[in-house]
Amino acid sequence: MLGWLIDGEGIGDRQLDTRLTLSIWDYEASRAMAQGEADKYGKYDLPTQNLGYNVLQKLAALSLAAPDNESQAVWGPVLAHGPAAHHALKHFIRSLFRHLGKIDDPAAFERVWRAVVEYGLAAEWSKPGLWFYGEELICDLLGFGNEAALERLAPGAALRMKDVYERWAQGHLDRQEECVTRFSHFLTTSFGAPLRLDGLRWIAAMLKAKNPSKHWYREETGIALVDLVAAALGSDAHALSKGADARQALVELAAVLAAKNTPAALALQERIKRLR
Repeated sequence: MLGWLIDGEGIGDRQLDTRLTLSIWDYEASRAMAQGEADKYGKYDLPTQNLGYNVLQKLAALSLAAPDNESQAVWGPVLAHGPAAHHALKHFIRSLFRHLGKIDDPAAFERVWRAVVEYGLAAEWSKPGLWFYGEELICDLLGFGNEAALERLAPGAALRMKDVYERWAQGHLDRQEECVTRFSHFLTTSFGAPLRLDGLRWIAAMLKAKNPSKHWYREETGIALVDLVAAALGSDAHALSKGADARQALVELAAVLAAKNTPAALALQERIKRLR
């Protein structure tokens, strides 16, 4: 019945379409909250098929179509529900990145992207019982897993977001092991490559400050770090030979990998020695 608005072009008035869509989202969010898990953390029910998921996709599109001073009024009412509504928020975030390939102005996406990431970093998403969902959502907002879509942005986008990534690394990298895994993978991609040496330093600093034996449990973490070190050695050898800080970070990461008996660690250490 609402396909003309949610799946179609609406009535042609963006502001009225936005108000109507937000009203539907308010109803859907209230339903999900009321029918959520009966626990003290208040986790929401899944979005409804197909209304709940489709309205989130529509709000993602409307967020990108809105003028800069109106965009937060569209995406804010979604992100405001936080980790309790993590199923809905994850779908909304995925929809934002999918729409990057459909819009004519990638710069508009970049402005919205920075705004939603900064919102996530400032939000109180670390409540007991929900904090790990909060960390996952912030990683999603940062584009981890959507690097191919981010390639559509104008060159230099990763570096323009460097301050945001650094702020996240300093405040969140040590909160969940999956953060290290996902960030390491991000740094091996074409989009993340401009931040690779900085990312190496941030990860090495975090592991140096923490006890890796207590902070690192999963095999996937070691694999991701091996891939990251190998990518740096393969693509950034010249910069590493000139940059003492990044090279030292690489040495420290390889040493941690060796201490954890990670396969390929010794071979990586030998390759690092040849940089000098």
